[in-house]
Amino acid sequence: MRYKSIILSIILIIAVLLSSCTSSQEIEDVGIVLATGIDMEGDKYLLTHEVIVPKSSVSDKIGQGPNVQYVQSKGDTIIDALRNASLVFDKKLFLAHNRVIILGEDLAKRGIGDIINFYVSDVEPRESTLLLVAKGSPAHEVMGIKGGLSDTPGKYLFDLLENHRFNLKARDLTLNEFLRYFLAGENVVVSTVQKIEQKEIDKEEEKPNRTILDVTGGAVFRKDRLIGYYTGDEMKGFNFLIDEFENGLIIFKMSDEVVKDNKFVARSGQYLVVEVKASKTKSKVELVEDKLLLKIDVNIEGVLIEDTKGLNISSQAMLEAVRSACAKKVEEYIVRTLEKSQKEFKTDTFSIGNLVHISYPDLWKEISDDWESIFPDLDYKINVKVDVIRVGLINTPVNIEIDEERLKENK
Repeated sequence: MRYKSIILSIILIIAVLLSSCTSSQEIEDVGIVLATGIDMEGDKYLLTHEVIVPKSSVSDKIGQGPNVQYVQSKGDTIIDALRNASLVFDKKLFLAHNRVIILGEDLAKRGIGDIINFYVSDVEPRESTLLLVAKGSPAHEVMGIKGGLSDTPGKYLFDLLENHRFNLKARDLTLNEFLRYFLAGENVVVSTVQKIEQKEIDKEEEKPNRTILDVTGGAVFRKDRLIGYYTGDEMKGFNFLIDEFENGLIIFKMSDEVVKDNKFVARSGQYLVVEVKASKTKSKVELVEDKLLLKIDVNIEGVLIEDTKGLNISSQAMLEAVRSACAKKVEEYIVRTLEKSQKEFKTDTFSIGNLVHISYPDLWKEISDDWESIFPDLDYKINVKVDVIRVGLINTPVNIEIDEERLKENK
């Protein structure tokens, strides 16, 4: 019995030792980083870190959210700049809770391969950290701005990127996803951010304008260098092409001819809006008469959530016209994005080369080194099918008059 007790005690001691965190750090000994900005100043890296101030370090006021402090440091390399922060800041910077990395535009144009290498190789940063480019400015100039209800500026920016799924004019991309594209030899589109001025509504504020952040658009990379930007509408086309479009809006017009017989009791607008509930894009490459052809098939299920035109959707012919106009607009999004990629960037940002590799591996061996010169002249064919699965609670708009005869015609 005594022998069993000794064995059990040894097992318990070993279990405690093995499960202990030998490399753990006390929270009061570190500065928890929530956001990082990276720029170049001369030939030195300039790091700007948003560090949360523990509540015990600030006055305890009712309704006061977390405070943050900004720490800047320079170095020949990322780790050098990171360690040099300890010369001006009294806590060791801790990166495990860092949620966003912002790249200054000039730095992104120079190339970011060495930066990605550090953040995915070091044990502290998370590979799920979001990556974005400060459009038209250094990274540190878009930090410290809080235009929403989030606790900190870093969390505000993170939440903006998470919101992209509601309109698909942007995207979010992690360090790990960037690395996956990069190692596969594919070009990448990452998030962007820029500061804009907005009229101040709060009459208690002294300034007429306030500064907020805007994450519309995408930053286009060729390998690890920034070469340009997609606009918000071009990002819609991009998200359709890479099959990541869901819950976004399609805003389109219809000809005045469709409402020429309407008698309006209120103003007639221009636009209709379909919210995408489900979308599936299938792309493939075929050889047609010894020439590559990209075929893109898009199938959409959506809800007509706004009609400013005054359409009587109870008519099946009218509903079909709506589907057709919506499909045409989606095709316009895709064409616009493809044209910019081919004619301006001359860069495949949609992994089309990978489709060629899968379908025609022998051909890919012959043309892979020249793909960037082949891609700009690639022909494509787009087919979009839209199914409007719901049109709202009423079929007849409130801004038109429908007499009994027309009601019978539309049944």
